[in-house]
Amino acid sequence: MAVRGRARALYQRIADEIRDQIMDGTLGADARLPTEGEIASKWETTRSTAVQGLKVLVNEGLIVSDRPRGYFVRSRRPMVYRPQGEFRKRPLSPEMDAFLTQMSEEGREAGQQIDVAVETPNTQVSERLQLGPDELVVVRRRIRFVDGVPYNTNDSHFPLALVQSSEIMRPNDIARGANVVLAELGCEQVRALDEIHVRMPTPAEADRLQLGPGTPVAVHLCTGYTQDGKPVRTVVNVLPGDRHVITYERIRPQLGTEPTIRLAKERDLPIVVELWEHAASWLRERSIDQWQYAPHEDRIRANIAADECWIVEVDRAPVATITVDQHADSDFWDQDEAAEPALYVHRMVVRRDVAGLDLGSAMLDWASLAAAAQGMTWLRLDAWRTNDGLQTYYSDRGFTHVRTVEAEGRSSGALFQRPAGHVRGVGPEIHDAEAP
Repeated sequence: MAVRGRARALYQRIADEIRDQIMDGTLGADARLPTEGEIASKWETTRSTAVQGLKVLVNEGLIVSDRPRGYFVRSRRPMVYRPQGEFRKRPLSPEMDAFLTQMSEEGREAGQQIDVAVETPNTQVSERLQLGPDELVVVRRRIRFVDGVPYNTNDSHFPLALVQSSEIMRPNDIARGANVVLAELGCEQVRALDEIHVRMPTPAEADRLQLGPGTPVAVHLCTGYTQDGKPVRTVVNVLPGDRHVITYERIRPQLGTEPTIRLAKERDLPIVVELWEHAASWLRERSIDQWQYAPHEDRIRANIAADECWIVEVDRAPVATITVDQHADSDFWDQDEAAEPALYVHRMVVRRDVAGLDLGSAMLDWASLAAAAQGMTWLRLDAWRTNDGLQTYYSDRGFTHVRTVEAEGRSSGALFQRPAGHVRGVGPEIHDAEAP
């Protein structure tokens, strides 16, 4: 039962009870509701109050009136609408486009009606296609039917000057898809901008889609662009809310471009600090005590001044940082070890939204190659003593655990090293690196 915070009129309470029964499945699709008289008797009220409550549900699109038979729960069998299917390969069948194929696979009878017209575009389309004041568009209007019911409209708008000599002008299904036709015209769509608006339908839309009262629509506006950013197609899809489930499949992308690495400059101090604090916050949320103190900005500043601090960028955005130097920490490494040529890794941080792509492994490979280029024997680091997961991480990446040192006032001290020049070759290749 829904929680309602203030007193409601009796007709609203009647609607609330029936709505709850529909939502929890007590009243299923096509179920017949009690009559107006039965509802009035149950609630000890007038027939007009019962009718008023039922009208609320009619206007919400939950029930339909079928006089003289009575009121029934509206049957809903929504179609799964997948905007991301725009660029998928299409079946090369002259009888069926992607929509018809989808419906056939779901065991439903599908059809469509196609009309083509040359028109002056409305402001909405003209702005998205960046058209001049006198430019016309070709509109391919489609009504799509499922089991004999109009399920949605799909109106595709193209600049007339672009498509006037193509089959887009003909009111027939394009088996290979309009996207392929545009590519053949030298205007391949490589990206699309999707906009989704939810509102009540216009009278024309309600008539075209045979919508009952209280049925909202989602309007999906999709504008397709070529590689050079030219808009070549705007599609207006009108989707009745009782007939669709809009489904997006999102796949986590790999890095947008291959990462590059550069020396941090004085102006980059806030970036390095922010990356460090981001990592510290993530560790804190997992009850790991590592780095639970304010970053030592003086040390970071000194590393930057000494050309020892580096920033990794993807699409010009900083996503990671690493500091490498030749200074053996006397709290951890003994005199004999300090005398060996080695490069030491400090403060390696990878932003969490690119975690899992082995960028850290790639950074260690980069540091290892840099160490070898400078004639070093080892790539070394000291890890947090209580962070077992981090120590496993380094072991899995070819580092050998030398020993663990407990220095007073220091929480680090798990010492690791691997030969300079050793690389795993896992993760993205880091470019434009200057040997530190």
